[in-house]
Amino acid sequence: MKKTLLALAALLSVAGLRAEEAAAPSYSVVTDFTYVSKYVFRGVQASEQSFQPSVTVSGNGFTLGVWSAQALEEQDAAWAQGNEIDIFGSYAFTFEGGYALTLGATSYQYPSARASLGELDSTFETSLGFSAPLGPVTASLTYFHDFDLDADTFEGTVSYSGTINDAASYGVAGSYGLANFDAGGDYDYYSLKATLSYKVTKGATLTVGLNWADTDIAGLDDNAWVSVGVSAGF
Repeated sequence: MKKTLLALAALLSVAGLRAEEAAAPSYSVVTDFTYVSKYVFRGVQASEQSFQPSVTVSGNGFTLGVWSAQALEEQDAAWAQGNEIDIFGSYAFTFEGGYALTLGATSYQYPSARASLGELDSTFETSLGFSAPLGPVTASLTYFHDFDLDADTFEGTVSYSGTINDAASYGVAGSYGLANFDAGGDYDYYSLKATLSYKVTKGATLTVGLNWADTDIAGLDDNAWVSVGVSAGF
């Protein structure tokens, strides 16, 4: 009788573990709420202080999300009055050794665009990126094509990240890009970024960043700004 009960208990235990494994979601959802002292896109300042919330769903190689930038001051001086909503998606093919090939697309929406100033209310961009580990760092090269702006952009990035302890981590990255427009106005841009992240709770992380970017556009100053964000995943 005891052997029968023990066997039954073992079977129930295994069944319970398998049920938990089956119930585990194959995707993740991450929400992020970030403040930046400047909104800079590919080396060019788009607005002053900005609030940038987002939500991203990912799983099985797919990523889908919505990202927004809302200017907190001097809206009239910002592109499209500092009101931007991006809808993006991608699929990553991963290979042994940490290599990845990523196909992506982004719809940039500008609800407050002013046609009188030549501001488009939306543009659509596709991307093809490749990333690979190079010793202790990760290197990536991405090609972007914007169909509405007739623009091609190549961007290379080298990044490094590490952990301080169970709760804290850091990251540094440097990028160089070349933007080419069929209508003219090509330029180079470069940026540096350093971040420090602290896990506040099991699912929430606070991240502080220091950023710098510059271009070769004559008369345009370089930009330095800070970012503070809280992300929560489930």
